[in-house]
Amino acid sequence: MKTSGLGKFALGQTVPNRDHAVCVSLPTVDDLIGYEEKRPDTLQSLQSGYPRFVKHPFLRKLIDREEKQNEGFHYFLISNSWHCEEAIKRFSIQDYTVRERDGYTCLQIPNKSNAIAQTNSFLQHTGGVISSRHAEDILLKKGHFLKRENISSHENPFEFAQEIIAEVHGTGVTKDGVLFTSSGANAFYSLFRTAYLHLLKRGKNLWIRLGWLYLDTNETMNLLANEDEIITITDPTDFDELRKVFKEFGSKIAGLVTEFPTNPLLQSCNLEQVRELCDQVDAMLIIDPTMASPKNSKVAELGDVLVNSLTKYASWEGDVMIGSLVFPEHSQKGQELFNETAKTISPPFERDLLRLCEQLPLYPSFVKETNRSLIQVVDFLESNNLVQKVFWAYQENSYKNFTQRAGDGKPGCVVSFEVKGDFEKFYNQLSMLKSPSFGTEFSICCPYVYLAHYNLTKSKKGQQTLENAGISPQLCRVSVGLENPDEIKKTLQIALQGMIK
Repeated sequence: MKTSGLGKFALGQTVPNRDHAVCVSLPTVDDLIGYEEKRPDTLQSLQSGYPRFVKHPFLRKLIDREEKQNEGFHYFLISNSWHCEEAIKRFSIQDYTVRERDGYTCLQIPNKSNAIAQTNSFLQHTGGVISSRHAEDILLKKGHFLKRENISSHENPFEFAQEIIAEVHGTGVTKDGVLFTSSGANAFYSLFRTAYLHLLKRGKNLWIRLGWLYLDTNETMNLLANEDEIITITDPTDFDELRKVFKEFGSKIAGLVTEFPTNPLLQSCNLEQVRELCDQVDAMLIIDPTMASPKNSKVAELGDVLVNSLTKYASWEGDVMIGSLVFPEHSQKGQELFNETAKTISPPFERDLLRLCEQLPLYPSFVKETNRSLIQVVDFLESNNLVQKVFWAYQENSYKNFTQRAGDGKPGCVVSFEVKGDFEKFYNQLSMLKSPSFGTEFSICCPYVYLAHYNLTKSKKGQQTLENAGISPQLCRVSVGLENPDEIKKTLQIALQGMIK
C-alpha cells in the first residue's frame, strides 16, 4: 500500500499525491456546501477534483492559452470532434468556432452565450473533455513542462488490457468484445445513444431504469430520451412492479438499464427473472457491475452489454479516468451495436491506458483483499448501536439476488450507512479521506447525496424524491482500502463516539 486514506486531509488536498489524482478532500459539511454552492472561498482551495466535475489545472492552463489569444470567449477542450458536433447540434449553438488541435477539438463560444452552461453539463455527463494526461502531453511538447511522471512502456497495452478485462468479466467474454473509453460515463453515453437510435428504428422507444441509478446514467438517459420514454422503478427488488410494466408495454420496451448492485444502496435485482422478461419482448439488458466490480458480480452471461468504470478497482491507485464496454459473445443484440458504438466513443489517451496497464496485474488481488476487509467493517457497523442502517451487497432484501451471481464472500469494497446521531459532527470528526470515488487502495468516505444530488436537498419535492427512494441526505458511502481493517474500524468508532459527546 502506497497511500492510506486514514488521517486528516486538508480542504482541496489531492489523493494520492500525484499530478493526476482523481480524489480531492472535502473534510467538513461546510466544505461540501461551499463546493456545491460554488462559494469562492471554497473553490479557491480546490485546485483539482474529480476530473469530470472540476477542470484539472493542466486543462485550465491550456484554456488560459486559448483565452489570451481570443478574449471574450469561453473554450471547451473536447476529446473528439463527434462530441463537439453533437453539442453544437443539441443546443442549437449558432455563434461558434471549431479548431482542431493536437489530437483534440477546441470549441469557442462567446462568453455571453446561453449554451455555455448546457455544454458544460453535457460534457460532464458524457465524459467528453480531454484527460489531464492529454493536456500534460500537449503542454510538455510546447515547452511548459520539463518533466512528467514516469509510466512503463508496453508493446501492446490495448490488447494486454483487453485480455485482463475479458478474464475479469468471466465466461462468455473475449478480448475482442472489449472497448475502452475515456471514462465510465463516456462508456454509458456512447452505448446508450447508439442503442436508443438503433431500437427507435424498430419502433421500440421505452426504456426502464431499474433501481436508483448513478447521477450521470440518469442524466444521459434524460438527455437522449423523452420524459415519457423512461419508466423508473427505484426498488430493484420489486419484481411485481417490473412485471406489470412489461405486461402493460410489451414490445414497446427497447431495453432495461440496471446496476448490480446499485449505487449507493447496493441493492440487486433478480437478474435471471429480469433476463426472462427482456427476452419475452425482445428488449436489451444493459448492466453496470461497477459497485462490487465485475470480478465479483458475474453478470456477463445475462447482459447484452456491460458498462464499467475502470477508474474504480482496476485503477486502484486512484489516478486514472477510464471506462470499458463489454459485449458478451452470446448476445446478438449487443453485437449489433458494437461497430457503431466503437465509432462514437472517446478512446482513452494512450498514457492513461499505459497507466492502467501498470495497475491491472494486481486488480484481481486488490478485489480479493477488499472483499475480506469489507466483511469485517460491515460486521462492526451492523453491531454498533450508533449506526441506524447499513447497506451492502449482502443485505437481507437482496442477499439471494446478489449471491446468485457473486457467490459468498465477494461484496466488493463499498458499504453505505446512516448514523443515529449528529451527522455533521460525525462527518467533521471522521479521520478519513472524504471525497468522491471508490475502489482505491486508500479508504474513502463519500457523503453521497451532498455530492451527487445536492440540488434535491434544497426543495420539498427533491427531498420527497430521495425519501421515496429510501436515500437519506446524511448517507455515508465508505470504500475500504488496503489499510488494516482494524484501523478502519477504529477510525469509524472514534468518529461515532465523538458524535454523541
